[in-house]
Amino acid sequence: MISFSTAEILFNVQSEGRKKIEDIWFSSPSAVDEVTMLFCKQLNIEPSFDKNKKVSPRKTLKPKDEKKSAFSLSVEPLFGMRWGQINEYVFLKESYFKRDKLSELNWEIKPEWYYGAKISGGWKNIFLETGFKIGIPMRSGKMMDSDWQNIQFAAEDGGNTWKTNYSESKNYLEEDFQFSVKAGYDFHLYQIVKIKPAVAFDYQTIKFMGKGGTGWYGKSMNQAGAPYYHYSDTSHQEIKDFSGRKVIGYRRVADYLWLGSDFSIDLPMNFEANTGFFFAPYVYAVSYDNHFLKSVDYADLTYGYFAAFKWNLGLSYTIAKRHSILFNANYFFMRVLRGEDYSKSSSKNSYDLASGYEGGAGARYFDMTLSYRFKIF
Repeated sequence: MISFSTAEILFNVQSEGRKKIEDIWFSSPSAVDEVTMLFCKQLNIEPSFDKNKKVSPRKTLKPKDEKKSAFSLSVEPLFGMRWGQINEYVFLKESYFKRDKLSELNWEIKPEWYYGAKISGGWKNIFLETGFKIGIPMRSGKMMDSDWQNIQFAAEDGGNTWKTNYSESKNYLEEDFQFSVKAGYDFHLYQIVKIKPAVAFDYQTIKFMGKGGTGWYGKSMNQAGAPYYHYSDTSHQEIKDFSGRKVIGYRRVADYLWLGSDFSIDLPMNFEANTGFFFAPYVYAVSYDNHFLKSVDYADLTYGYFAAFKWNLGLSYTIAKRHSILFNANYFFMRVLRGEDYSKSSSKNSYDLASGYEGGAGARYFDMTLSYRFKIF
């Protein structure tokens, strides 16, 4: 009678049988003796191991179960830049023409650099985020002031609605502060796809100063003072130089209530892509501007429903368990809001309602942010 060990039997049997024994070995080591005995019986050979000896099961090393906390907290310093434009308007409440825009001021953001931070916390699927951004004071494109004076006066031909005044000045960002808070609930639509519906609130105060520059003003067509020629009519224009002078200062304070959702998808190589869309059911904005050359100040109280939206697209990379790098691009748009217009002399303290006019406010910008996230727990 020939004697073979278990290893020799595993080596000499056909590959299919060997694979079967190996599978049984890894699933239940004690069962290999029975299988070996079966093969020995079929081959008419004597196994070399002790049939009465008990084989202790092989120990399997399992990784320690890491207890995941129901709470999470992370901090995220950030840095970014923004391009866009803040717009201010004056409208006639009653116009002789279909067009009722009397004045428009455009404050360019070209560009604005800012820094800030965000703190994110959560409990189970509920999350809360808050953060701030602070603009760095700097030169920021141009301030452009346009007027359509003729729409205040009736014309026999119903025309003369061209731009009568135009000026350009250097625009300076003096301050920009934005505070935001967002709360919501996140859940998985699919294994790698997450949705995060949320409600959010933003507060922003931004301030500009227009300095220097040049103005072009169309002269009156008659001694009565109206209508006026087009500002670019070189034969009938007056040019003013504002070098070294403050022209117009502007400040806007705005509150935004947001509803929407973020979406994210896990990608290979520790990347995650995200996008989100939010709309504003309510927006309230107060604008103040100081016309230094005229010594007149204005204030506009405006609000609107479903008047703004913002859309973002981002990508994050997890360096290690607690460390991530994030890049986000965001587009913001606010349609023109209209409301009450107030004015006063710069020497007075109180404003008077301008009954024949309405104030207006609008904005749009695109910004990009780079940030680092540290997960505390």
